[in-house]
Amino acid sequence: MLVLTRKVNESINIGDGIVVTVLAIEGEKVKLGIAAPREIVVLRQEVFQAIQEQEKLQELLAREAEPGHLEALRKLLSDENTGEQEKDSGAG
Repeated sequence: MLVLTRKVNESINIGDGIVVTVLAIEGEKVKLGIAAPREIVVLRQEVFQAIQEQEKLQELLAREAEPGHLEALRKLLSDENTGEQEKDSGAG
């Protein structure tokens, strides 16, 4: 992992078409601006992970209903629910 220090209005370039600029620093939050070509998808990590989990579920549901596949689906759903419960209990 490359670690850089940037000030407000300073940027970094990723490849030829992506520029990440520090727009503001407010307390413990950093506001970033990302300029990227339209064909490159830019998502927050938690959104990306949710999409990946949905794709796994869809893939499992699309397979034939064999005992091993159903068990994998149950485990995935159980793991997902456990993670949500941990988030909810830690938020208070």
